[in-house]
Amino acid sequence: MDNNLCKRALENGGSVNYLIIPSSTTEGLGLTNPSLLYEEGKFLLNLRHVQYTLYHSEGSQQFQSLWGPLSYLNPEDDVTLRTTNYICELDTNTLAIEKTQKVDTSKLDIEPVWEFIGLEDARMVYWDDNLYLTGVRRDTKTDGEGRMELSAIGYGAKETSRSRIEPPTHSYCEKNWMPILDMPYHYVKWTNPTEVVKVDPKMGTSETMWIVEQDVNFPRDIRGGSQVITVGDYRIALTHEVDLWKNEQGKKDAQYYHRFIVWDKSWNIVAYSEEFKFMTAYIEFSCGLAFDGNDFIIPFGFQDSTAFILRLPLHTFETMVDLNLELNTTYVTKGTTPSKIEKFIKDPFNGAINFELGEFYFSQGHTASALSFYLRAAEYGKYEPAIYESLLMVAKCLAVQGRRGTTEKGLWLNAVSFAPERPEAYLFLSEWAEGRQQYHEAYSYAIMGIANAHNAQNCTKHIGYEDAYQLYFQKAVCAWWIGRSQEARDEFIKLVNKGQDLSEKYKKLVQSNITSLGSGPDPFLRYHKGFYDELRHKFPGAETIEKNFSQTYQDMFTLSMLNGKRNGTYFEIGAADPFHGSNTALLEQFGWTGTSLEILEHEVEKFKKHRKNKIILCDATKFDYSILKGHIDYLQVDCEPPSTTYEIMTMIPWDQCTFGVITYEHDHYTDVSGSYREKSRNFLLSRGYLLVASNIAPNETSCYEDWYVHPKHVDKDIINKMLAADDTIKNAEKYMLGKL
Repeated sequence: MDNNLCKRALENGGSVNYLIIPSSTTEGLGLTNPSLLYEEGKFLLNLRHVQYTLYHSEGSQQFQSLWGPLSYLNPEDDVTLRTTNYICELDTNTLAIEKTQKVDTSKLDIEPVWEFIGLEDARMVYWDDNLYLTGVRRDTKTDGEGRMELSAIGYGAKETSRSRIEPPTHSYCEKNWMPILDMPYHYVKWTNPTEVVKVDPKMGTSETMWIVEQDVNFPRDIRGGSQVITVGDYRIALTHEVDLWKNEQGKKDAQYYHRFIVWDKSWNIVAYSEEFKFMTAYIEFSCGLAFDGNDFIIPFGFQDSTAFILRLPLHTFETMVDLNLELNTTYVTKGTTPSKIEKFIKDPFNGAINFELGEFYFSQGHTASALSFYLRAAEYGKYEPAIYESLLMVAKCLAVQGRRGTTEKGLWLNAVSFAPERPEAYLFLSEWAEGRQQYHEAYSYAIMGIANAHNAQNCTKHIGYEDAYQLYFQKAVCAWWIGRSQEARDEFIKLVNKGQDLSEKYKKLVQSNITSLGSGPDPFLRYHKGFYDELRHKFPGAETIEKNFSQTYQDMFTLSMLNGKRNGTYFEIGAADPFHGSNTALLEQFGWTGTSLEILEHEVEKFKKHRKNKIILCDATKFDYSILKGHIDYLQVDCEPPSTTYEIMTMIPWDQCTFGVITYEHDHYTDVSGSYREKSRNFLLSRGYLLVASNIAPNETSCYEDWYVHPKHVDKDIINKMLAADDTIKNAEKYMLGKL
């Protein structure tokens, strides 16, 4: 047996090329079983697109799927086998696809009633000046009865007519009839003995025209493959044979083989080749054969996921069948083989070369093709790190496809089983479980990955493992959903502190999560009358205050710095609740007037109902701040995230207004960039404001505000009494009560 026909062809001047169309039209799923027609010096090709991804473990088969060594991975929410066909024009020299049109069958389609949908393994023929696709369709009867059909294809690749052909004698499923190109409506239905049938497309019937017993024996039934073409005095076809079996676990497996058959004009088999493989795969299949006067052109499917096209020199074919076709042609070398394919053909069991082809197809979005080469890379690999990486990419291909979650998880576990000490697969299992709201499982996988994070190695960029911080991120997210809220916050704060080490994607994810979670479920530090004697500055009127409203003493700080001022003014950016956490409710009780901005409508309505002062419903990033003029006693800037707060502050017309006190929420503990606290300080200090209290927090860790005054509008003695502008984190209550 010739196990690598393509290698033989290359050694004798032939070539191989990709058959590939944009993955955006196929969702990256299988392109396979092509057919080819050569007419008037042009090549026309039909390419079959299938909804499934074939998973076939080869070699020692140590990395089988949940379903065994051979499985058709349809979407788990739609297990139908769907076929779509594309008609393509090829470059005459390179045989690369130049133009593609999807075959439009909508005019003649009916509601399918079985799970195999579409015209399968369609051969191309040109009979009586009409282009046809002829293959098997199995979706018209509830039992899946298969019949050959003949579909006429008109302008724009539109199907214009469809004939369903009954065989001469009844059978359950007819497929792989080989159309005879120079005998319109005739097929080789069976090879040995050779049965030729003629079809009446109008009546949908067929009759046997010849049955020729052959003086030759083959080890298997010879099944149909390509069309039957005429070359010189002979008719030639490419056929296939199949070995099907079940392994020790009762799981199905298969091997496909091919051979050339040569008949004379009386349908006697006069020559044939030994069985062969195109490029060593267990599953390979072709529906096409052409001869351009120089070479035999053979398109073929590889692992039901990838398509290639082979230019086989005439003299190589003649050697294979031991027959001189007596064509007296002058051989001209045409076409070249892309380097990645050539390397693979020359060394098809090299794990690194298979991985390289997997990378090529993955980068093109053809994940079904990529999976088959990554799987071969794992099965034939020699080095453990490379095998593990290949297994990761096998699972990654399925993850990208989606809708195959059960199998995807099993493939991640394949990687874990092979190298349980590596962390990468645990990350992806955690993400898999989290995406299905299986948070305890996701948390557990994250913990396992963290325990092995020191064993991480550089992997292809396609896999998506960046660093251990991804596992800690998973731990933080899942901790929240399993009730460990403080652990979640603590882990996110640690990630914030690693901000500069995070990728841009994870900076955004961490920022979003920590902003949503805040510093705790109830981080409010409330002043009450019993604290009066401990106040850092006992301003006039403080003795009358029963309680305050701010989250962390912002209202008490403002009154302290302005020595209990009555009838002051404020501008509040980010009001939220009219009382709970409000920085201006106590000021209003001291007779202050002012304006608040708030983006949430329900908070605005509540504010209007319970407060006296003005509130405006708006997006603070789009507000016209030119209304601010003169001196205002207090400014609050409190939005999220830190970048937004800073953006808003820069929109204020600082050249036409001043503020006595400013409480600015920089949210440094949630700022993954780590930059906005410093930016805000530089901005305000450059405008003459004095930082009085830095790194204010509701606890000992989550510093989130800086407090400023304008020295022209605040008593110097009060400033000196309240000054605490070092780098330490300051619990707001301890600061205001003089305990720092």
